[in-house]
Amino acid sequence: MKQPALGNRLVSLRKEKNLTQEELVERSHVSVRTIQRIESGEVIPRLSTIKILAKALSVDFESIVQTNQNQMEENTNLATSVFNPTGDASKAALITATIAGAIYLILEIVKTGLDLAWMVESFGSMENIVYVIISVCIVITYSLFLRGFVVLGNLFENGLLRIACYLLVVAVIAVSVLDVYSLFYFDGIKSGTPPAELVFPYIAAAIMIGVLGIIFGVALLKLQDGMGELSKVAGLLEIILGVLLTTVVLFFLAFPIMIPATILEIILLYRGYEYLSKTQDFTTA
Repeated sequence: MKQPALGNRLVSLRKEKNLTQEELVERSHVSVRTIQRIESGEVIPRLSTIKILAKALSVDFESIVQTNQNQMEENTNLATSVFNPTGDASKAALITATIAGAIYLILEIVKTGLDLAWMVESFGSMENIVYVIISVCIVITYSLFLRGFVVLGNLFENGLLRIACYLLVVAVIAVSVLDVYSLFYFDGIKSGTPPAELVFPYIAAAIMIGVLGIIFGVALLKLQDGMGELSKVAGLLEIILGVLLTTVVLFFLAFPIMIPATILEIILLYRGYEYLSKTQDFTTA
């Protein structure tokens, strides 16, 4: 794979100053691992990191930012589908994903409450319609929510993040179909114990979502060089959430963790939007 312009530029500047990576670490206090990943093109650094490196190398900050912007434009131009917006559409996709994530979280809380109510008392026709509408809205908002992470995956060349998002959307659609089927096929679970026909499909669904959640969490950890500690915390929460779901017996602990994890991810998407906006401001000023 051809080395991206930003990493190539940093290598050239460092060699012009006759500095090793370790010496640049001493000057900038940026970790050697981060410098290695920037130079190799694994990540696109935050603007604050670029400023620090520019100061350590005694070079013009704007010139490096321009290189960074050019690289991001090349990355986004690789995307062609609705899940991979290009150019200025990336900012729109991120802000849309931020809003969709907030709506998704509210709907998921409401749906969980309905699930608990259904286990106690069967629904009437009106409740069934409301449940189906909420389930459809969850699929739509969750897809838009993850679309934002696909954008971040494109910007920071995080292929694992993109793959995890695609698979999670498919999984959520499958679970929503299972939920609606269960709603109409079974007349409530008044005993509090689900029938055998529901047990195995939901066990499989919990394991599937759990495994994909772990992959998504690992992908968020890889994003921390570009998006900071917030991505690391969100990734760890997703991994914990995934582990709880895969155990099945501890699935009830997953919901309290899902809420803060989703909130952090919403903030992360908004920071991605701010990152793009600030980068464009520097290059157009």
